[in-house]
Amino acid sequence: MVALIQNMEEDKIIRAFIAIELPAKISEELNRVQKELKDGVNKVTWIKTGNVHLTIKFLGDIEAKKVNSIEQVLESVACKSHVFNITIKRTGVFPSMDSPRIIWVGVEENGANLAQLYNNLEDSLTTLGFEKEERTFKPHLTMGRIKFLKDKKLLKQRLEKNADINLGQFAVDSLYLFESKLTPEGAVYTKLKEAKLKTGNREQERGKSFSLS
Repeated sequence: MVALIQNMEEDKIIRAFIAIELPAKISEELNRVQKELKDGVNKVTWIKTGNVHLTIKFLGDIEAKKVNSIEQVLESVACKSHVFNITIKRTGVFPSMDSPRIIWVGVEENGANLAQLYNNLEDSLTTLGFEKEERTFKPHLTMGRIKFLKDKKLLKQRLEKNADINLGQFAVDSLYLFESKLTPEGAVYTKLKEAKLKTGNREQERGKSFSLS
């Protein structure tokens, strides 16, 4: 476990989440896609692509004194998981095109490593009092939140144009605990802890470098 922030005030309340960080190359590709999705008509709050992460668990407001316990859970889960590859591809909306609220880019993998990582984390966090998520885990990258939909047809056209994008593959080798601070300029994320996954086989190690498919 890598401690990125030390000596946090224990009585402090922080807003926290657990996520996988994206490589810079993926963020650059997301920025390009985001520009293509913007239509200048529909009102969308776009996420700064440098702030886009693959969120595994949103913890909400927690006491800072819980950070060390969460650190132990992360370490326990990470040491049971081997490095694995995921691919960033496709675009879509939640919950549906009939009533779109979230614009996303998808996350896919050949196996079930990500789902297993998520399930292990969910199970382990219950020991600290965190409730399991009732919704089915659908890994994705949130690109924007729709505030007012003026032209659904235009949004659909932009999404269809980018429906089959493939932004590349990268290796998931760490889990991070982030603190989120809301400011007038937007959310500011700070890494608090890092837990490294077990080194995988030779093929997985080669996948650590970014590659376009």
